[in-house]
Amino acid sequence: MDNPLLRPSELPYELPDFRSIREEHFLPAFEAAMAQDLECVRAVLADPAPPTFANTVEALERGGLALDRVESVFFTLTAAHNTAGVQRIYQELAPRLAEHKADFTLNKELYARVRRVDRTDLQPWQLRALDEYVSWFQSSGAELGLDDQQRLREVNDELSALSIRYGNDLLREVNASAVVVDDPEALDGMDPADIEAAASAAAENGHRGRYLLTPALFTVQPVLSVLTDRALRRRIHLAAVHRGTGGLDGEGSQSRTDLRPLAARIARLRAEQARLLGYRSHGDHVMAGSTAPSPEAVQEMLERITGPAVRNALEERAELERLAGHPIEAWDWPYWAERLRRERYHVDTSALREYFELESVLEHGIFRTARELYGLVFTERPDLPGYLPQVRVWEVTDEHGEEVGLFLGDWFTRPTKQGGAWMGSLVHQNRLTGQRPVVVNNANFTRPPAGRPKLLTLDEVVTVFHEFGHALHGLLSDVHLPSFSGTKVPRDFVEYPSQVHEMWVLHPDVAPHYARHHRTGEPVPEAALAALRQAAAHGQGFRTVEYLASTWLDLAWHGIEDPSRLPDPRSVEQEALERAGIDVPGIAPRYRTGYFKHIFAGGYSAGYYAYIWSEILDADTARWFTAHGGLTRENGRRFVEEVLSRGNETAPLEAVEALLGRRPQLGALLQRRGLLPREEFVHRRRGAPARRRRRSVPRRPG
Repeated sequence: MDNPLLRPSELPYELPDFRSIREEHFLPAFEAAMAQDLECVRAVLADPAPPTFANTVEALERGGLALDRVESVFFTLTAAHNTAGVQRIYQELAPRLAEHKADFTLNKELYARVRRVDRTDLQPWQLRALDEYVSWFQSSGAELGLDDQQRLREVNDELSALSIRYGNDLLREVNASAVVVDDPEALDGMDPADIEAAASAAAENGHRGRYLLTPALFTVQPVLSVLTDRALRRRIHLAAVHRGTGGLDGEGSQSRTDLRPLAARIARLRAEQARLLGYRSHGDHVMAGSTAPSPEAVQEMLERITGPAVRNALEERAELERLAGHPIEAWDWPYWAERLRRERYHVDTSALREYFELESVLEHGIFRTARELYGLVFTERPDLPGYLPQVRVWEVTDEHGEEVGLFLGDWFTRPTKQGGAWMGSLVHQNRLTGQRPVVVNNANFTRPPAGRPKLLTLDEVVTVFHEFGHALHGLLSDVHLPSFSGTKVPRDFVEYPSQVHEMWVLHPDVAPHYARHHRTGEPVPEAALAALRQAAAHGQGFRTVEYLASTWLDLAWHGIEDPSRLPDPRSVEQEALERAGIDVPGIAPRYRTGYFKHIFAGGYSAGYYAYIWSEILDADTARWFTAHGGLTRENGRRFVEEVLSRGNETAPLEAVEALLGRRPQLGALLQRRGLLPREEFVHRRRGAPARRRRRSVPRRPG
């Protein structure tokens, strides 16, 4: 059988030819690519020449190219089009991939050769790559005895299988939590186009004549801010907050599977894995490869923010109750917060959707901003295939017409798509092979009725800019090795460039160009933009608390030190919130244990803090942009030169310090979120000893 995955694509930029790729190609392609990878390892070990960077590190990078190619395509589909067939393949494949990774990372002979590589005359990026390779082997178990290595293999195999199971079960849970509405009067407050889309979704799912409200992955459903029917708001909230509980948490649950025992099993195995590798906890293991110095440093930062955030949230709650005239429940908070914003700032965010049409946000928002900052030009290529017909492809060139890469956009929800929004890479830029980047942005916007434009909420506009920031991180990468390309940086740094690009959403040099009425073309009134900027801190107490609650929950699950003493999974959440002092009535965590894909199936375990940690860097960098003139080519050039182009071939915080001319400070974040301003260095605590870093080179899954 001819297998298109076993050779580089002949399409421009090596875009995978999805027209010829079928599900039955994946298992044979993985088997062949893993065999090729191990053959490369054998060849490296058999080389009689003294170890050099070229005959060891670069040789290993080349040997992994085939596997990287197959993985990039397959894992794009597991997230964006996770059909029953793809799920079956992944379940069969997962233990083989885990075993292959173990054969590589636990190879003592290979580890010894990497350590013996001659460092003489190596360039700084080569020295960093070599150090990262050594750390990767160490943190993966290369120094363990054979018995411990065998147990580590068993733990890794089970973890891989359980994480896949959690993700697949959660996809079914999210679909099951959709709410069917019979009475159109109950939808009062919703945009007519959204009501029509809900009717279409209901018809597609066997509920003709009714309305289907499709849920987002996080707790607070966006529709709660506009629905006037309090009973329906309550029903939607309870369906969302009880996902992954198996219907055991009482009234309003539509859950079919209790995912909390599965989450607890994953956490226990991660604790055992950390102990085998010589770490106190999984949190310690993860943060050894991060920019944060330790779990304690992260907790110290969170504690500084939690107190002021809770106080702000309680003040917001009291204000909302005065406006509503009754106690505020969780399903009331978004509705009355929006009412308050309208009254205080004279901003109707629902009405503003008329100015946030998706095509305009793309063409005159993110693409224009990229042209102004970085000189990039985006040209749609309908002749190039995506993995589904609705996936769009743009070619990216620089201002001189030189090729940069490809950008794919997949914006709308479907039953086979994981929740949330994300960026992925199909081809990683690197100088070793000369490959140029191919990146994809995914979102879960509700599809508009046929022939209608897609009108976005302000939050959805922010999502577009955020994910595009990730895409630019991949597109503007300029590194030597594929393992260090683009977004292959520590988890608590990867959100930094994407968050920086959120600053342009309401910027006066950006918003007037894309925020135009979809019928008349009239720009959004400047008074409305000014009011939105003024209202930026509105509701920050709520938003900060719901995020911090999930962060503390993540740290609680992954701070377990004794794998034999696992607490009741149903009590972990409440105890974690009470311990952190963040159990605010009416505010549930943004994600709860039963639907926390980020940490149980998404690569953010012990790392959900990354968003607020990266926002420290982002807020400080936004100040830097403003101080240096805002949306200018010179600022864009500096940001690319110091940050976006560097991948992981430069230590991330060193890159930020080179841009800012100093260490990042906490004050800008506290001011942005309406917290008490206080300057703190983002580095190790005063007087704390420096720790040797171990991090995992993000070359293989797991």
